[in-house]
Amino acid sequence: MKKRATGYRLLAAWLILGLAACGSSPVYERETFDANSPFQRRIPTALDPACEGARLALLSQGYTVDDTRPHHLKGTKSFQPDEDEHVTIEFDVVCAMTRSDTTLYANAVETRYDIKKSKQAAGISIPSVGSLNLPWGSTTESLVKVSGETITDTAFYERFFNLVEQQLGLSPSGKQD
Repeated sequence: MKKRATGYRLLAAWLILGLAACGSSPVYERETFDANSPFQRRIPTALDPACEGARLALLSQGYTVDDTRPHHLKGTKSFQPDEDEHVTIEFDVVCAMTRSDTTLYANAVETRYDIKKSKQAAGISIPSVGSLNLPWGSTTESLVKVSGETITDTAFYERFFNLVEQQLGLSPSGKQD
């Protein structure tokens, strides 16, 4: 009987090790560094107008924009899909001059928060008697980050870059209207 129990333990250990080995691969292994990235677009204009077009595109969609660093914009927009959930999108745009035009690099991160409630009861502790919990207390709420992820949807960035070009008076092909 002891041999059988040892065999089950050994089998369980091998199963656990096997499942751990089959876990998800590291995230960096999925990085492709593809030249056709959805995170960049060449704009046939000078550096300052391209950055201004990006700033206006973000502002026109309700983002608050911090543009205190030269040629770098940070836009933030908040959402509340339901009562206990809060979502923010942080949008970074970097404008870089190339030989004859400007390349905009955009990256957006969606972060989700849930409201977590915790109850706290009032109590009194008297050394000779013990502790006494009183019926009143308080409930505190706090936002707890539950996820954060770079938005990788190509159509999301396509809409942004098209709006930048529209703000600059360019057609989607990059020609002046």
